[in-house]
Amino acid sequence: MKNKLTKISLIFLLIFFVCSLSCCKKKLNDDAFIPYLDTLTKCKIQIAGRYQNFEALEAEFDRFNEFYPDVELSYTYLDNYKVTISTALAGADAPDIFMTFPWMLDKTNYNPLLDNAENLADVDKTGIELSAINQKLLFFMADGSLPMVPVLCAANGMLVNEDLFKKEGIEIPTNYRQLLDVCQKFIEAGYKSPILSDNSEGSIISSLIFPYFTKEVLNDTEAIAKLNKLEPEAGEYMRSTLEWVESFKENGFIDLEECSKIKDNYSAVIMRFFEGDVPMMLASADVVSGTKKRESLSKEFTASPFKYSFYSVPVMEKGGAVLEVPSVEFSVNKNSKNLEMTNEFMRFLLHTAELNNLAMIKRLITCSTVYSFDDVYAPLEKAEHLYQLEIGIMDNTYSQLRVAAYKVFTGKMSVDEAVKNYGKF
Repeated sequence: MKNKLTKISLIFLLIFFVCSLSCCKKKLNDDAFIPYLDTLTKCKIQIAGRYQNFEALEAEFDRFNEFYPDVELSYTYLDNYKVTISTALAGADAPDIFMTFPWMLDKTNYNPLLDNAENLADVDKTGIELSAINQKLLFFMADGSLPMVPVLCAANGMLVNEDLFKKEGIEIPTNYRQLLDVCQKFIEAGYKSPILSDNSEGSIISSLIFPYFTKEVLNDTEAIAKLNKLEPEAGEYMRSTLEWVESFKENGFIDLEECSKIKDNYSAVIMRFFEGDVPMMLASADVVSGTKKRESLSKEFTASPFKYSFYSVPVMEKGGAVLEVPSVEFSVNKNSKNLEMTNEFMRFLLHTAELNNLAMIKRLITCSTVYSFDDVYAPLEKAEHLYQLEIGIMDNTYSQLRVAAYKVFTGKMSVDEAVKNYGKF
């Protein structure tokens, strides 16, 4: 009897130990990186991408070298990335990791590129744990494979000059009725265009209506399927959004002539905003990422700095929403000469601390489950968050909507004409 009890006790102790080890391993994945390979390994890991500068990633190289001092990591910018990345992967000196993007997923010409990617869903083979990533940002292919994982996230919204609102005694709007009222007050105060943007379909339409449209079809799987297939009749699902665009345009709160004076959708947008007389500037988080560096480059901002933050555009009665999508994803070259160490670097990078550090330096939105917002993004904590890849609306759908809505906004098409042309833009 005594021996039987002892055996039972040992079994329970073993179960407790295994469970404790499992919990410990999960906690370590969240909080600390522990090397799995020989820390004296010497090799090179090359990463290719479309950012001209990627200081945030280079900072991660330094942090990784604290564990593996003899691993040489490098980042290479490829001009005309959409074309040159395929050539690079076919070359003798192919990158071990390469940037990929969600807009590649529904375009068959990128299938050969994704065929080069390791299946990152195979945790047993790669050793890469994905639990630190916000799972709503992951997109699994039809066969269950995962060719890319997000490392930086973005969204569209508006930069708000909070000090300008205070100066004019106007509250920052939190719903559509307030937005209209606020814009009217700025018009009466002498501001020609209360809302400004560069004059491009991407900048104006993406910030204004993508969340609005997404909410319209959010739970309609049939609509989403037809939209993604670009079926002509699916244009009807855009109608209410396009009617909103037509109605909003009539208010005259966005002056396209003023928008046309902004010559590009990045630096020029930032520098114009820093002049200090723009209440609300439509922008993406990618634009926000470049603001800190340019504060000192603006004479106006240097002379009269002001507090600014990034908000969702409150185009709905209950307010605004943030449509999040990965800004940069990484794919691992399955033919890498140093695949084991490449996966080890990915395992390191996909820890919460590293994802947050990457986002903090780049001034983008983190892909981790533990939000660590830069102060400029603080207003987003109160906004509703939508996730494009979780919802399943693909890039081709948004591209059609973007062109259609811009044509309606600029008066080049009626709503009926835009609806009928869905799939043809």
